Amino acid sequence: MAGMQSRKIIRAPNPLLAVGQIGGHIKRGVAHPRGSRTGKTMALVSAQPLAPGSDKMVVAFMDRSDPGETFDYKPGQGDNAVLIVPTAEVHFSVLNGVCPGDWKGCKTVFGDAMEESTDLDIDPTGLDLAQSDAWVDLVDELGCDCTKWGGYPLWTNTPVDVDAAMGRPMRFHHRIAGDLIDLKLGDGGVVYVFVDVDGNEGCLCWQQAK
Repeated sequence: MAGMQSRKIIRAPNPLLAVGQIGGHIKRGVAHPRGSRTGKTMALVSAQPLAPGSDKMVVAFMDRSDPGETFDYKPGQGDNAVLIVPTAEVHFSVLNGVCPGDWKGCKTVFGDAMEESTDLDIDPTGLDLAQSDAWVDLVDELGCDCTKWGGYPLWTNTPVDVDAAMGRPMRFHHRIAGDLIDLKLGDGGVVYVFVDVDGNEGCLCWQQAK
């Protein structure tokens, strides 16, 4: 069976073993950016290695000052940001966020590898809703409807054409579901983080279940 590999992102059994984080805030190395629309300091969503063992970190932010009014469902627009930074320069805390609505953090590591099926014989980054539903049925059998790195985004709602929204090719990087921390994004709220093909810039969006 042809497939592509993903890795579960799980809670670190010991903080000293952590390679990434969800929620919390950055203590030093990178300043939390401000939303271009609101001017408010953004909250840290996640920090995950560009790839397992990489010396670069993909750091994602969202404006949490008024989540119901932000544009985080639109990749790369206004109230979100994704930075790719040297891992050694950035230091994180899991507590004491920077704006109302911040999430307390969770230190993370990579879990088991998973083979995600590509038996639909289509580009898995451009599924329509019916094809996406069929894909979800397949991947549910693999138990990968979770917080994970790589593979397929597993859209909660209508698939988003991220390449068109950003005006350049992007690749899915990681997905944050509600299995590790409550993102407080409503029913089935899931965050999707993408990076460009060169690994220099990124974007995010989030969806709720219908």
